[in-house]
Amino acid sequence: MTKMTIKHITKYCSDLLQNDKCKNLPFHNFTHTQEVIDNVFLISNALGVTPKETKLIVIAACFHDTGFSETYGGHEEVSIRLAQNYLAKTNCKKHEIDRVSSYIAATKMPQNPKDRYAEILCDADLFHLGTTDFLYKNFLLRKEWELFCNTVMTDNEWILSNIKFLEGHRFKSPYGKDILEKGKQENINKLKQLIRLQ
Repeated sequence: MTKMTIKHITKYCSDLLQNDKCKNLPFHNFTHTQEVIDNVFLISNALGVTPKETKLIVIAACFHDTGFSETYGGHEEVSIRLAQNYLAKTNCKKHEIDRVSSYIAATKMPQNPKDRYAEILCDADLFHLGTTDFLYKNFLLRKEWELFCNTVMTDNEWILSNIKFLEGHRFKSPYGKDILEKGKQENINKLKQLIRLQ
């Protein structure tokens, strides 16, 4: 994979994520994808993953939410098909396409990574759970679910569902467990404080 290929892939995915269906998504838009790409580089670098291996995870990150351009539910399968179709037209080898596909598949909830590279993408995708951006990102996701899934909850219901999700979630990579878990626990405490204030 050349650097130019990554540039082309990013442009292709950016176009898909800025089409009519995606551009109105408050959370799953190209900004989120760009953040996931940045997170992949950060985690891979921290864990000493080679640039060659990192590129495949970055390609998966570029494509992982492109399926939203066609559907909301089950978007991962569409993302995999879009990635396979695009990569088949490039000089990508079959085993590389298979790996990219498996990384994207791993991000489907509940996350199920099969190797350390898929673990990196899973943690890059849910990176915000362990950061101070969590409450803002969570607000965007709530808006998206209201607009696109007809999921409307009271403030209390929303906070309780998030506490349950965060308490059930496990980061997959050593970076997630060592660095992001601490921030996630702080976010759980913030949510519990919000419940007490209600």
